[in-house]
Amino acid sequence: MWRTLTRASLVTAVAAAAAVLPVSSASAAPAPDPWDCPAESLCGWSGAGFVGLVTTFRPGAGCLDAPFPLRSVANTHRGGTGIPVALLVYSDKQCTGRLLGSVRGGQSLPTLPADGLSVWSVW
Repeated sequence: MWRTLTRASLVTAVAAAAAVLPVSSASAAPAPDPWDCPAESLCGWSGAGFVGLVTTFRPGAGCLDAPFPLRSVANTHRGGTGIPVALLVYSDKQCTGRLLGSVRGGQSLPTLPADGLSVWSVW
């Protein structure tokens, strides 16, 4: 009988606690969106997943050293019938070292395999 009473008490306590707990359908913050990058822009972030410091690069500017190590990039140029714009990311300054990735119009890379220290912005 004691065992039955204890189980019943436990079930009642758990049910009461569950009834008091708040229910939230949106407990996690939304993931950052690469399309927060301004339209017709080339953007780079200091953190993977489009978080942290953000900078923009001028299309067709050639080789540029990044103002901080890049961990994610996006290209919001539409690409359509105009001149295609691309951003290539390199592991070392002055567009040397390993090519870490590239983005064409409408593409993004949420995570680069290493810090990007320079970019090549081409038409």
